Amino acid sequence: MKIILIMLGAVCIYQLQRILYRKYWNKNLTVEIRFTQHAIWEREEGELCETIVNRKWLPLPMLRVKFEADRHLDFMQEGNISVTDRCYKNDIFSVMMYQKIVRRLKFRGVRRGYYTIKQISADSSDLFMDQHLREEIPSDAWLYVYPGQADKKRLLVPFQKMMGDIVTKRYTYEDPFEFQGIRPYEPFDSMRDVNWKATARTGELRTNIHGYTVRQEVCLLLNLECESMMEYQQLREESIRIANSLSEMFLAQGIPVGICSNAKDLLSGKTLHIKPGADGHHLIWIRESLSRLDLSQEIQEFEEYTKQEAIGPEVLRQSSEVLYVLISTSQRAEVVRTFERFASKCCGSWWILPLHPWMEQRVQNRKGGAVLRWEVEQIAAG
Repeated sequence: MKIILIMLGAVCIYQLQRILYRKYWNKNLTVEIRFTQHAIWEREEGELCETIVNRKWLPLPMLRVKFEADRHLDFMQEGNISVTDRCYKNDIFSVMMYQKIVRRLKFRGVRRGYYTIKQISADSSDLFMDQHLREEIPSDAWLYVYPGQADKKRLLVPFQKMMGDIVTKRYTYEDPFEFQGIRPYEPFDSMRDVNWKATARTGELRTNIHGYTVRQEVCLLLNLECESMMEYQQLREESIRIANSLSEMFLAQGIPVGICSNAKDLLSGKTLHIKPGADGHHLIWIRESLSRLDLSQEIQEFEEYTKQEAIGPEVLRQSSEVLYVLISTSQRAEVVRTFERFASKCCGSWWILPLHPWMEQRVQNRKGGAVLRWEVEQIAAG
C-alpha cells in the first residue's frame, strides 16, 4: 500500500510541476541582448551583453537562449556559434530562483554597416526535461560599425592643396548680424544701415559697421556605381573610407561639408543627400550615413543622379562657392562629363580615383579639376 501511495504521490508531483512550468516558466523572466557601445570602428572590437533575470521562486534548470546576427560581426573565440549566411549563437543557462546572469561576448566589426538583432528565442523545460517550452522575445539591439580611415598620410598633400584652393577662392559677405561699431555715413552706404538713434544724438547721419562672414563649402560626390559586371567591392569600400576621412579633415578646419552619393540608405532606401554643415553632430551624422550605405541595392547612374530634382539646390548646387571632390572608381564617359560640369563651376575641384595597381587610369587632369590615382591593394576574399 505504501508503494502505491508513493507512486501516486510521485505522479501528482510530476503532473503538478508540469502544470506549474507550463503556466509560469516565463513569468517575471527577462532576457535581454544589447550592444554596450553605440558605435565602433571597422575592424575594432566590440561587446555584446546578454542579461537574464529570473524574478520568481520557480528555478529554470535549463534555459536555451538563441539569436542570430550578421556574419560580419565576428564573435572570434566565443563558443556555441555556427556561421553560414548569418551568425547563429546558442547559449544554455541554468537559472535559479531570483537570480541574475550577465554574460559578455566579444566580437569584431569586420565590415562597416548598421547591425541589428531583432529577435531572441528562449527555450526551457520542466524539472524532468520532458516538456518543450518556448517564447520569441523582441529585441531592439543595434550597432553602427563606422567606415575605417583611409591612409591620411597619402591624403595629406592633396588635402593641403584643396585647402589652398579654398583659402584662395573664398568669398566674403557682409553679415548683418555681426555688429562692429558706428561710423559717419558715406554716399555709397545703404539707408537700411543707418543708425537712427546715433544720428539723432549727434545730428549727423551715422551708419552701422558690420563684420564679414566667409562662405566656403566642400561637397563630396561619392559615386559607387560599377563600371562593368565586376563590382570591385574593395574599391567601393575604400571610396567610402576616403569620404569618411576627408569629412573629418575638412570639419577639423571648420569647413562645412556635404555628401551626395548614388548608393541607397539601408533603412530609408533613398540615395544619400547630406546638406553642408559643420556643427558638433555633423561628423557623427556623416559616419552613420556612410555606415548605412547598402551596396547590395541597385545604384543609380551617377550622371542621372546629379540631375535629379529631388536633391534640391541646397544639397547639390553647381556654384563657385563650393569645392567639389569626386570619389569614383568608375571612369565612364558619363562620369567624366559630370565631373567636368562641376569643375567648370569651381576651378580647383578634385577627382580621387581608387584603382587596383593593375588597373588602367584612362582619365587625366581635366580643365578646372585634378585627378588623383589612389591605389588599393587587392586582398583575396575570405
